[in-house]
Amino acid sequence: MLSEAIQNQASTRQLTYIKRLRVELGEEQIEAHNQMSSVDASRIISELITIAQKNGISNGKSKPMRINEPRLGMAMKECFRRYTYLGRDIWDKKREFFVEKSIETYKLFTEIAEKMEKNTRVSD
Repeated sequence: MLSEAIQNQASTRQLTYIKRLRVELGEEQIEAHNQMSSVDASRIISELITIAQKNGISNGKSKPMRINEPRLGMAMKECFRRYTYLGRDIWDKKREFFVEKSIETYKLFTEIAEKMEKNTRVSD
């Protein structure tokens, strides 16, 4: 018996996102067919995002890595909480150090999320 998620068709939002990612990557096959399941659409989106992040290039133009803003906010919040708890002056003396540690924390959180995503795909 198929699960409900597999039986559900991909949403318009998923199909639109797939089309946009394919255009950004310069893929010739731009259309996403409407009979795709939501699970297949999610898998394709993950694959396209991974390719885009690894390449960093779209149509011959380099583009910056897409920032996961909620993850960045969480990393900054954790660093802010830690440094203010320790009584460090992140506004002046330790500003650059705080910025660097926030970036490192974001990268760590991203690495963890990517490993979890990879493990989830392998187990599916």
